[in-house]
Amino acid sequence: MQNTTAILSTRSEKTRNRLLKTTESIFATRGFGGLTLREVAQRSQTNLASAHYHFGSKEAMVLEMLQSRVRPINLRRMEYLAEAREKSEGKPLSTRDILRALILPIGEEISKSTHTRQTLAQLVARTFTEPAKFIQTMHRKFFGELCEKFMDELRKTHPEVKEQDLYWNLHLAISSMLGALAQHRRLKDFSKGTCDEEDTHDMIERLITFATHGFEAGISQPSV
Repeated sequence: MQNTTAILSTRSEKTRNRLLKTTESIFATRGFGGLTLREVAQRSQTNLASAHYHFGSKEAMVLEMLQSRVRPINLRRMEYLAEAREKSEGKPLSTRDILRALILPIGEEISKSTHTRQTLAQLVARTFTEPAKFIQTMHRKFFGELCEKFMDELRKTHPEVKEQDLYWNLHLAISSMLGALAQHRRLKDFSKGTCDEEDTHDMIERLITFATHGFEAGISQPSV
């Protein structure tokens, strides 16, 4: 009986993973509106009832797929932030240390393989074109609490800066990160072959430096 239960559980998990993998593939190329539970089930070689059983709805299925991608990156971000706090010995972190903790983990993720880099780039690019309601739901679920953790550190580092300026500059730093990832494949053509789009380490280090200087320049200007 126990062996039968274990076999069924393993089969169920494999089906779930196939559904998530298919969801990622379709979402990356066609977005939320171009995805249906029925097609995901068919391409995963299972039935619609199975998709409903595992996820309940299309939105829940897409959000779980995104969570499987985002959660490891966010955990690493918090680890880098904790490491920076430990090294600072109670002093406020530098802007660079804060933004490094935010940006570096996604660089490490896309460095794993060409497939991972391309898939993540497609997923990020897709978020720019998704309906506002879906993006708001995704942001609250995956990034709301995380952003506040980084805002807490930025407040300690820049106590004299207005709240709206900190939010604006963090938003712009995040937008730069997402834009660089989503558009990285255009770099070779844009630079006429001068820049190596495959050098992820170089891109991430440049991005951290760019975001740091931009953030600090932004808060040095008087608020309008």
